[in-house]
Amino acid sequence: MTDQAARQRLEDLTERVRREIELTGYAERDWIPHRGDDLDVLIVGAGQAGLALSFALRRLDVTRQLVVDAAPAGRVGPWNTYARMHTLRTPKRLRWADQGVPSLTPRAWYEARFGPDRWDELTFIPRLDWNDYLEWYRTTLRLPVEHETRVIAVHRPTTPDGPFAVELEHDGGTRTVLTRRIVFATGLEGAGDRNVPQGLFGHLPRRLWAHTDDDIDFAALRGRRVGVLGGGASGFDNAGCALEAGAAEVRSYMRRPRMPVANPLRWMEFAGFLEHYADWDDAHKWSFTKRVLDVDQPATQTSLWRCFAHDNFSLSFSSPWRSTRVDGDGVIVDVNGTEERFDFLIAATGVSVDLALRPELAEFVDDIALWEERYTPPAGEEAPALGRYPYLTDGFAFQPKAGHDAPWLGRLFHFAQGARVTMGITGHQLSGLPAGVDRLVWHLTRDVFVENDDQVLADFFAYDVPELTNLGPQPAGTPPRQTSPRTPDR
Repeated sequence: MTDQAARQRLEDLTERVRREIELTGYAERDWIPHRGDDLDVLIVGAGQAGLALSFALRRLDVTRQLVVDAAPAGRVGPWNTYARMHTLRTPKRLRWADQGVPSLTPRAWYEARFGPDRWDELTFIPRLDWNDYLEWYRTTLRLPVEHETRVIAVHRPTTPDGPFAVELEHDGGTRTVLTRRIVFATGLEGAGDRNVPQGLFGHLPRRLWAHTDDDIDFAALRGRRVGVLGGGASGFDNAGCALEAGAAEVRSYMRRPRMPVANPLRWMEFAGFLEHYADWDDAHKWSFTKRVLDVDQPATQTSLWRCFAHDNFSLSFSSPWRSTRVDGDGVIVDVNGTEERFDFLIAATGVSVDLALRPELAEFVDDIALWEERYTPPAGEEAPALGRYPYLTDGFAFQPKAGHDAPWLGRLFHFAQGARVTMGITGHQLSGLPAGVDRLVWHLTRDVFVENDDQVLADFFAYDVPELTNLGPQPAGTPPRQTSPRTPDR
């Protein structure tokens, strides 16, 4: 199967997608009243979530939109940057945000690129293939994405219903755009930042450690001893990279006494849960999310096998790190009372939730309601970490703290990891993304319609396009009319 043949199949698929969109689309209509040069929606983040939202909005004729991302094309999100697994962790069978366009599905792309037999052989889509698919998705749909564009600041409206002023930096220059609504599709770090235990890493020189989300020079770890803190999948993905790069030894450490074996995410992957978790009351949402934290999820089987394929890998349970100190060119780690020396450390410690760390929310963070302010769990259900998550509407919008006058918050949407407690996995996990996209877009367009109700009604009252133009026989020279209830054969 030649590259030329694959390119032709992809070109044919691209044309088929555009034809299917034409066949399944509504009659296009610019239904949102214009307000000067304001955008209707700015989407911050051009990863899989931002792209899917952009297309879904355009399907409903929300066309005055812009998607911005600080990364260059092809390097948006984790897939071609800090993600280091060989395949996605989401099964290939799950629904994608194709908006009912069959030829836009990952399967259609994969079969065009590699052939139908190769799809049948897959369990999980390879990571870089997924990155290529997202690039094809973006270019095929001609989505309005501006890469290498960073959000410098978002300013609150000067009136309750006024636009947001967003400062953007691109190609060495800055400009300000006005937008009625903003969706922050900012991924796993979108509600805070990388979680780095400062007591263990804050005092160490950066040459001696990295977070799993950092750009790591694995080739420089050849012949060196590496310690990995954390038992999540990303920790083993990074351990595998270090081992494959020729590290002398890699040791991974977990606080838990054992590795979980059941993955709660697999249970969640059914339509009822994905579509309607957001309709649960607060008590059910809290109890569910706390249970997920308590049981955790295992590393993937393939990630573990990747590491255990090397004799110089080890995994230790019940092994919390107590302290670290510099020792010459290395680091001494107190592992639960036993000192170990490493040349380099990797923190597989996930992400934190702290909206104050997000510069784009600086003018709004003091007004945004958090779960700890809206819900008091019963005894035994306390989870301070969950309390720091934003308390969103069931359409992903921020809500104001009690007594705070901030009506514009309902026009800011958090479609990222911080939606976890309110919205389940529909804002940050690939398997939940389609349900989340549909819900957010429904709420956003409903709000736009209601917001403009007077103007829409006035437009209806003013509608006078004649459809009936003659009260007699059909004039000569007009287009022929249908004279049969069935189209005749030719």
